[in-house]
Amino acid sequence: ECSRLLKNLNTEALQIIAAGTAGMLLLPSCYTTGLIMTSPTIASVWDGPMIPLGCFCAAVLLKLEKRSEQYPLAQVGSLLLAVGGSLIVLMADFIHGNDHKNAAEKGAGMDHMQFIQGNMVLSGVVAAYSATALLQKQLTHYPPITLTGWMFGIGFIGCFGSLLLDSVLLGGTLTGCTLGQALSQLHLALTTSPTFRFGVFYSAYLVGGACFAIASYASSHLESSVITLFAACQPPMTAVLEWIWEGKGFGWKKVLGMCCVCCGMCGFTYIKRIESYHKHRKPGP
Repeated sequence: ECSRLLKNLNTEALQIIAAGTAGMLLLPSCYTTGLIMTSPTIASVWDGPMIPLGCFCAAVLLKLEKRSEQYPLAQVGSLLLAVGGSLIVLMADFIHGNDHKNAAEKGAGMDHMQFIQGNMVLSGVVAAYSATALLQKQLTHYPPITLTGWMFGIGFIGCFGSLLLDSVLLGGTLTGCTLGQALSQLHLALTTSPTFRFGVFYSAYLVGGACFAIASYASSHLESSVITLFAACQPPMTAVLEWIWEGKGFGWKKVLGMCCVCCGMCGFTYIKRIESYHKHRKPGP
């Protein structure tokens, strides 16, 4: 009976369910929980620079991608350069006080065990994002919008199911509220707060929908490790937006970090391009 059931399972359906669960349920849950337990700076490190490193390692270990045969050290070095540059920008921002106040307030009541547990939870961000990117690569024959819509639906069902199970079985121990309380608070916020409605719209359609749709489209043209490499651009892009909107200066450390990110990304993608060229080049007569 079990063997017959396994034969009838649709492999692609399972991949879509896994991608939706990882990208739309586990990823935001791990990030939000880890952010509460640690600080914005630490959460940004896991959500940005660590993602391309984790995805590349996972892709190589699962044999979904191969290390460069011609330039293995240069490939790994370029990846580490991009990740290191992003970390430099984050640390420069922290040291100069942009996030120091929030980190100090968050860390005032944070013991060592909570800090360790928070980082363990945040490591789930890397795992969930990497799994989503690798699964999207296997589903490139579906239209990006269609695939993203399925993933959103699975994520919504997963969130609703998690709240329901926690409410019925644990009395709201994990989430801090029952399903009825959560729905009541959501209805109240949607009907009384324009800012909350805008935040929901922005998060759902731009941060979530647009990003995952673009990633689904890019998966049909690029490898997963190249796509997730752009996550290392988050701290430099944040620094640029702070300079445009808030007038905050760069400083030589931030500029150095940005240059490292650009050079690392260019080197990594260039090596990938050379490998792809040699792989698809037709042998001469």
